[in-house]
Order: sequence, then structure tokens, then C-alpha cells
Amino acid sequence: MAARKKVRIIKKVRESSGVWRFISLKKSGPRYVWDDRPGVYFLEWWDGPKRRREVAGQTPSDAMEAQRRKRNELVGELINGGKSEPAVHQQEAPMTLITEAVKMFLQHVRVHSPEKPRTAQRYTAVLDHLQRILGHKTFVEAITRPDIDDYKITRSSECSEQHRDRRITPRTINYEIAVFRTLFYFLIRERNLNMNNPCANFKPLKDPRAKAKRRPPTYSQDELDRIFAVCDQQEKTIFNTFLLTGLREEELCFLTWTDLRLDDLENAEICVRSKEGFSPKDYEERVIPIPADLTALLKKLPRPSKWVFPTKPGNRQTHLLRRLKEIAAAANVTGATLHKFRHTYATRLLEKGSDIVTVQKLMGHSDIETTRQYLNPHESLKRSAVNRLMGPS
Repeated sequence: MAARKKVRIIKKVRESSGVWRFISLKKSGPRYVWDDRPGVYFLEWWDGPKRRREVAGQTPSDAMEAQRRKRNELVGELINGGKSEPAVHQQEAPMTLITEAVKMFLQHVRVHSPEKPRTAQRYTAVLDHLQRILGHKTFVEAITRPDIDDYKITRSSECSEQHRDRRITPRTINYEIAVFRTLFYFLIRERNLNMNNPCANFKPLKDPRAKAKRRPPTYSQDELDRIFAVCDQQEKTIFNTFLLTGLREEELCFLTWTDLRLDDLENAEICVRSKEGFSPKDYEERVIPIPADLTALLKKLPRPSKWVFPTKPGNRQTHLLRRLKEIAAAANVTGATLHKFRHTYATRLLEKGSDIVTVQKLMGHSDIETTRQYLNPHESLKRSAVNRLMGPS
């Protein structure tokens, strides 16, 4: 039987005691598990009864290339010596630690979307759960579709960190799996990892609340009257801007005076556009016409800063929700949120006869299905519609 010369990669590392020693690299299937301690990689093979070693470099890629060259060299020696060529070994590819994969992905997100720091923050929080629940797999290539199913089961049994009595919703879990899918496609397409995406074509969990198509929460006119009654002039302008433009919180906080067109009272408008540190959701820039009443309020504001609604020192606002909660408590209004103004804006537009495409553009929705949720009318409107069916007695 022909001699078979196997070339393996080992590493020489320096221990905490200062002593240098050779260590064998662990393997997962055909792949090496690279040791992250400082040191030098070596090749090792047997030449008859003698063990041979030679330096292979200081990085995994150097070691893999040196191993490839040495195998080819030994194959040539065997052929020249009249011996049969040994079986070709499949080249071992390094495994990628889950922690390293997450680090690469988040760095990619920050580089490619520097104006969306909140996206990176949300992804970081989601990927923390991935490492906590599936971290025992160690390597990202080892994560399989059943592991993702196990992740869903585990998360479904957990509670929110903010509300310990509330289970994690299917909607949240579906979002997390979508983030994982993006992570794996990044690793496959941008980092050339040889693996299948375990989240490809994943089946979303059914969300009973979403299936019921509940109407998004809105403010009643009485609640709005009570809120505005305890606001000072700037707060009244801020919350009226939310109510009469449908702006998201971040869009309003990043408003500058150059984004406003107030010269013509009847044709005033707000431009939502990208600027340093901010980009609209889905990069959807838009122009929002504003009513004369809001234009009048905005024109009365002082201009001590480039921001339309600055803090007292002139910095950008970041804590509007906290102030709204205080005002709502004083007005005896429960369930107050900033996004509820946006829901109220969209709902009122549709109830007053605006077509859904126009509302979609005003809201900055990339998908009209998002706008469609506001079509479910209030119960009072349903009753009014039915009453109009009544004929003369």
C-alpha cells in the first residue's frame, strides 16, 4: 500500500509561564478551530519514521497556503519516486466564532449606515440574544435550521426585560429572526463563508394580535384637548407638529429651520431629508404640506439654534417622550406615546376621505400594507354608516 503523507497544521504558543510549546489545533468536521493566542503556525508531517516540521506563518491564511504548497510538494515527491499519488485531501477551511461573526456584521452596518445609529443599537440587542441562546454552538457555521427553531421556542418562553409580566411577542421574535437572516446572508455574500443560511425562507410565528388587525391606538379629541391644556407654548407647538404632520420622533428631533418652508401661509411645508447623523426610515425623503394653524405656531417660535425644537442649551431634543408622560399624567390621559400622534394623523386623514396612496406618501411608508392597517374605522364611524342605511319609517 502506498505511503500516505498527511500534512497537518499545529501552533507554537507561549504560555503565561513564559514557556513555548507546540499545541494541536482542534477540528470541527474537516475545519480547523483556530487558536487566538499569539504564536506561530507550523506544518507537521512524517517522513518515514521521522517527524518533520517547518514554519507556516503567523496567520491562519498563511498556514493554509503553506499546507497547500507542502501537500503539492510531497505529492510530486511520491510521483517522482514511482509511488502512487495519495488521495487528495479536502482543504480545511477555518471556522468562524459567533462572536467574531457578530462583530464583523455590526461593523459593516455602522460603516454602511453611519446615519442610522439606532439600527446598529437594535441589531446589537438582537444579536446579544443570539449569542446568549445559541452561543454554545461556538461557531457560526455550526448553527442549523433546528437551532433557529429552538431559538424561537426559548424566546417564546421568556419575558420582556422592561415588563417582566409580558411574554416576548411573536412579532418581536419574527423581527429577530429577520435580523439573523440578514447576518447570515452578509457572512455568505460578503465574507464568503461556505454555509447555508439557516434562516432562509423561515416560517414566521403567527401573531394573534396582528391577525386580528387591531386598529392602531389613537387619541380622542377630548384627550388631545386635555393634553394641550397643560402644555406651555413650545410644548403645544411640538405636539401639534406631531399631530398635524405624522412625523416620527427622530424626524421631528432632527428638524432644522432649513427644512421648513413657512413664507407662504397657504403652501407651507416640512421637508424630511437626510443630514449628518440622520436618514429617514428606508431612506424615504418626503415633503409634508402643513396646515395654516401649525404654520402660525411654528412662525412664533424663537430661533436660538439651528434645531426647530432645541433644548434650553440649544442642543437637539432627545427626551420628548419623558415630557409627554409628565404632561399626560397631569392631564389624566393614560397610554400616551409620541407615536400615537402619528397613528391619529393617519387615521384622521383616511377617515376624512384621503386616498390610501396619498397617506402612504405623507407617512413615508415603503409598503402600502403598513398604511392599510389604518383603514379599520372607529366604531362610531361604523355605527354612523349603518344608520345611514335606515329608510323612512
